Amino acid sequence: MTDKKGVFDDLTVAILAFPGAEELDVFGPYEVFWWISTFQNYAPDKPIGQAEFQKTFGASEGINPHVFTVGPTTEQYELSSGTKFAPTYSYDNAPEANVVLVPGGHGSWKFDELKKNGTFDYVEKVAASPDNKYVMSVCSGSFILGKLGLLDHQYCSVNHTLYDTFEEQVPGAKLVRDASMSFVQDGRLLTSNAPASGLAVALRLVDYHCGAGYKDNIKNLLSYAPATEIKGVVAHGDTFEAATV
Repeated sequence: MTDKKGVFDDLTVAILAFPGAEELDVFGPYEVFWWISTFQNYAPDKPIGQAEFQKTFGASEGINPHVFTVGPTTEQYELSSGTKFAPTYSYDNAPEANVVLVPGGHGSWKFDELKKNGTFDYVEKVAASPDNKYVMSVCSGSFILGKLGLLDHQYCSVNHTLYDTFEEQVPGAKLVRDASMSFVQDGRLLTSNAPASGLAVALRLVDYHCGAGYKDNIKNLLSYAPATEIKGVVAHGDTFEAATV
């Protein structure tokens, strides 16, 4: 391990956790980003050993400065599947972030409520910042990005059970209708399929921003070994490049 600046140090990820957000959409990406931030200083050319893991993990309990949850209030409320949760920050007192991730869930459909409680304004603010690096969504969180116009003329994904509804409500987006794809990247925009794809799209960001070796280290630490290959696509203009994590 070295003391040099880490490959993830230039990112701060705000993960939205509004009322009714899907639990896995929030906590899956949160874990990936927490782990890469915690273990980013280990060389990517070899797996992290037991002694290295225990030393670093044991000294890293709790939050770190590179990923946080944020919602309309820090008071406790229910997420999509009934979990009681209180975000670390509210939209009013959150630190500056240059990455924003929007989850799906029952709450992602309640557009009037999301406008009223400041969710739309917060996403728009972080996405429009000159310092912004990436805008991300999981599952039906793409509807929120779409309603804000952030998906206009952009290739994107959404939960595969919602293709028709999404195209009706967000006609300006270029939806990739392929249920086998866990994520789609179009420049700084990364969107994904159903809830479990939150892990895949978060790992895709680590792969793209930090490098495949760092991504592989996190996959190994999390024992993320799906039985089938996790696939996605990266848009380059009107062409696509296959990607896996």
